[in-house]
Amino acid sequence: MPSCSWSIVAADSKTHHLVVAQVPAGVTDDAMALIASLVERLAPVGTYALTTQTETRSTSVFCAFALATDADSLIEAMNAQEDNLHLGWASEHHCTLDKSTVEAIVDAVRVEFSSTANPPALPST
Repeated sequence: MPSCSWSIVAADSKTHHLVVAQVPAGVTDDAMALIASLVERLAPVGTYALTTQTETRSTSVFCAFALATDADSLIEAMNAQEDNLHLGWASEHHCTLDKSTVEAIVDAVRVEFSSTANPPALPST
């Protein structure tokens, strides 16, 4: 299912499932592209939205899913843990991605797209 606007999802957050990946500076050049590629590989059935918040020492990638099963796939892939830091979501999970996890994600996404004519541009690690 295609992604949609973050503002649309945020306006209806009580019915969406939030997964937040914190990516420390220096772990990858483009945290958003990394997570977007992983989400695309997981092929969510329902709608979803992504946004980022960049801070001095890290980037947080916020992923919101209409379906719990879609969120569960990303939660499992990133080993995210339940943590309710942002009020108003149906569920909320967080993780911090280290260099080895980022490399595993890049490798998994690269394998998935290796047979396609136009693989997505992956961030460098």
